[in-house]
Amino acid sequence: MTPGGGVLNTPAIRQLDDAVREFQLACAQESLDPALMYFDLHALEIWFGCAPHRLRELLGNLMSRGAPADSVVAAVYAFLLGDPIPRPLQSTRLNEAVLPEADAFVRMYEHRVAGRTDAAIAASTEVLADRIGLDTVFDRRGGWNLFLSVQLGTTAMLAGELSQALRFFAEARMHPPSPVLRFLLREACAKEALLEACEGSMQSARTRADEARAIERSTSWSEPGIDAILAVVDAILDSDGERAERVMAEIPLGQIGEIWPYYVIARNRVLATRGAYTESEQMLEMLDGMAMARVPGEGYPGSIVALVRTSLRLGIDDPRGAEVYLETSDPSLQRTYLMQALLSLNLGQPRRALQRVLDMPEPDRDLRQIAIWRHVILAAAHLRLDEPEECRSVLERAMRLPGTFSAEDARQFDLQVREFALAAVPGWPATDAPAGPFARAAGTTGRHLTEREVEVLRLLAGGSTRDEIATSLFISLNTLKTQLRSIYRKLGVSQRSAAVLEAQRRGLV
Repeated sequence: MTPGGGVLNTPAIRQLDDAVREFQLACAQESLDPALMYFDLHALEIWFGCAPHRLRELLGNLMSRGAPADSVVAAVYAFLLGDPIPRPLQSTRLNEAVLPEADAFVRMYEHRVAGRTDAAIAASTEVLADRIGLDTVFDRRGGWNLFLSVQLGTTAMLAGELSQALRFFAEARMHPPSPVLRFLLREACAKEALLEACEGSMQSARTRADEARAIERSTSWSEPGIDAILAVVDAILDSDGERAERVMAEIPLGQIGEIWPYYVIARNRVLATRGAYTESEQMLEMLDGMAMARVPGEGYPGSIVALVRTSLRLGIDDPRGAEVYLETSDPSLQRTYLMQALLSLNLGQPRRALQRVLDMPEPDRDLRQIAIWRHVILAAAHLRLDEPEECRSVLERAMRLPGTFSAEDARQFDLQVREFALAAVPGWPATDAPAGPFARAAGTTGRHLTEREVEVLRLLAGGSTRDEIATSLFISLNTLKTQLRSIYRKLGVSQRSAAVLEAQRRGLV
């Protein structure tokens, strides 16, 4: 700093702490100009390097001293207070619009953090139209392009524009390395890993997670959130279901932040892997009661709880309950198309299920998990329509998806399809593993078993006697006998052993 307050020959910023320290020195100057100019130059470093409560104090002091109402300082201060952000913004340093896409970016971010994903994705198209192109050799914008790529990817991820999200995160990895802002690249890799683990390729998820861990941690307050995302990815990739659930249970939801819908997907998958469907429903009830930022029926925030509940209802042969939840989901999401097709299968309408799958936007080949689920439904529908050649063709296409088609992939198909595939499709991997949660929903074709009836079936399959079941469920023997008659009727069997076998065939136990 010069005695007159100008910013001259500032030492190179090597850590976020350097930027915060320099900004605090500028704020101590008698003139406002040094602080305003420094904040214009290093807003990202200061934002991510300074604790929010401390930054609020510093910016509040500048505003009380007369900082312009349309300055970048004023905009960030308004955001920290939860007030409307002034627009358009003016740069103190250049006395012109700070960045051509700043106004659209602010609107995108405001909509997104409020759960308005439709409006956020619309604003993101304006950001794309206005922003300066990517320079892969030299970053002339102080990390702003890298920051934009991560934010655009996050917006697309929450809006359900999954292929677009992957492209933005890949773009972030192309930016020139920025030692001070390396945590932004770490965030991009972690979020891409989470998206891949939930909807794409497990191998890609491992690769991106490894890349994120290879990047040195910074002192940014955002690092614990990145660590939490990576912990969720680890849990999904862990083959030990109980250990994965312990990891998930220890992750503070507050550190996940706005990416919480993907936490829901991951937690449900981990619980479903070990058959803990009641625990999953309890988790969903808890989350549904929280004041999350979401608009019902918009994007992942407004739909994911309903979509997961739809899957759980279908898994216990309750299509009417599933239909209620499905009606509240965003109709444009690929997961919604898949659940609609599963519902049609469950209601004995395989032709309609085929049509719903064919109506959905063709998934990007990189979204391997969604592509697998699509083939699960197509194969089941063709088999029920007695179209073995079409079913075989679908299964062969599934085996040609990017990556090695494994026994874990085969587990996602319902048992009837797996039996057919072993006989008709060369190279189909054999597995004795029980059907996965998606296959359970796809393979349920009987009349509507209640959750209590499924619970009785599981106790029967576990070898419990009638007296033990009645005691365990706190019901009388007469009530249990009534429930057993209902179960036998719905499964089309007449005795206990046949009921257990049929329930296992459908993936209910």
